[in-house]
Amino acid sequence: MGSLKSNYHTHNRLCNHAVGNAFDYVEKAIEYKYEEIGLTDHDPIPESFMTEEEYLANLCQRNMKEEEFYNIYLPEVKACRDKYKDKISIKIGLECEYLDEHKSYYEKLRRELDYLNLGVHFFKDKEGHIKSSYHDISYKNIDEYADACVLGMKTGLFKILVHPDLFMFDYKDINGKRIFDEACQKASKKIIEAAIKYDIVLEVNVNGLANSRKYNSESWLYPDACFWDIASTYKDLKIVIGIDAHNPLSLNSTDIDQVKEFCAKHNLNVLERLSF
Repeated sequence: MGSLKSNYHTHNRLCNHAVGNAFDYVEKAIEYKYEEIGLTDHDPIPESFMTEEEYLANLCQRNMKEEEFYNIYLPEVKACRDKYKDKISIKIGLECEYLDEHKSYYEKLRRELDYLNLGVHFFKDKEGHIKSSYHDISYKNIDEYADACVLGMKTGLFKILVHPDLFMFDYKDINGKRIFDEACQKASKKIIEAAIKYDIVLEVNVNGLANSRKYNSESWLYPDACFWDIASTYKDLKIVIGIDAHNPLSLNSTDIDQVKEFCAKHNLNVLERLSF
């Protein structure tokens, strides 16, 4: 089974849909001969950031709370880094949403960490309502998803935009079909060109394969071939494979091999390790 030299997208039990603590992931990374690992569980999202209905619909209640971030997460990942600093390079981060009106909150989180991943699991529509990147995207509003990605990237707070093609999870074209259409193409170019402009790395997400199996999809819901075909035409684009690990064992899997093959097939210039 396959592994990588580095992984910058790693969760743990505090997000309540993963297993294992920071030590479990780092110990497996050492066993599988990783050179560097980034620990990036989901950010705490204050309930005041949206309505109760929006908060629950987007599963924000699963994320760690602010007190867990300061009292459990940070002490644990720092202790882990101290213990294994002679065996592997460990970077400490979070996978964050981004809502522009709360920029100061994300700036505060960033000051505690080595880096932040931007994961746009939800976004605001033109009316200011929170919409799911999994289930609420169609040809009518995909541009708003792209705008949310760009808004986060331009802040300078984030290192990687993870699963940028998540919009294809349940996308609907004008006929209600899950088809990569002209609107998807336009949105993809907007995201990719912003990543180059703001020096953001785009991630090819390994966990998309597991999510595709979970929802009994005959094809990959993401990574999406059409998105990455477009990405391959931008030679200045920085790309990394991210495992999006929710189990320590996922740091060594056949899914990684499949994504490596996918990247080779689509002529993607994947970085083995990032600079900080």
